[in-house]
Amino acid sequence: MDTDDVLKVIEPRFGSAQLACAWYQSEPLPGFGGRTAIQLVEEDRTPEVLEYLDAVDAGVYA
Repeated sequence: MDTDDVLKVIEPRFGSAQLACAWYQSEPLPGFGGRTAIQLVEEDRTPEVLEYLDAVDAGVYA
């Protein structure tokens, strides 16, 4: 699991690869100490990012 896995999940949400990449690289995720998705993936924490995205889809962070 890596960057491509996360981008495949988020690109449809943003409507473009450019917006998805911008979010992936710059948006701190709640509950992860200010880390962005890319930082978490670089720390081998891709499953946690995907779980976060599933939680958002379920309305947990809405």
